[in-house]
Amino acid sequence: MNECPHCGVDDCEATFHECLVRDFTDPGFGIVHHLTVGAYMLQHNAYTDEMASHMADFVLEHLDRPPGETEKHRLRAWTDGAQRVTRRGVAPPLALTGGWPLTIADVDAQHAEAYCTTVRAWAQSVARIIANE
Repeated sequence: MNECPHCGVDDCEATFHECLVRDFTDPGFGIVHHLTVGAYMLQHNAYTDEMASHMADFVLEHLDRPPGETEKHRLRAWTDGAQRVTRRGVAPPLALTGGWPLTIADVDAQHAEAYCTTVRAWAQSVARIIANE
């Protein structure tokens, strides 16, 4: 077993990549792609502190609706811009009392409806924790 120091899930990165495959191959799953990536990256402390705050707000604003083309363009400009949005090297795990209430292990990928519901719950949980830190 390979328990992640960030989320405590065995082989979470492999699970994340399985989610991405679903996101890109089935529009029913892909509707929450922005939440899957945001929740995973936030939970794994991959964003800089400034970007983490922005991404937590973005996730909370888009729990029930995917971002529109203007919002996607703005996010892409931010992440592809000159300012660094991800941490360099290995990010330290966030210090959380009691750990994360939800992780990628709680995502139900049996069918699109369950997937979207559980990704939304996971993303909301992570983003609220980050927004309140």
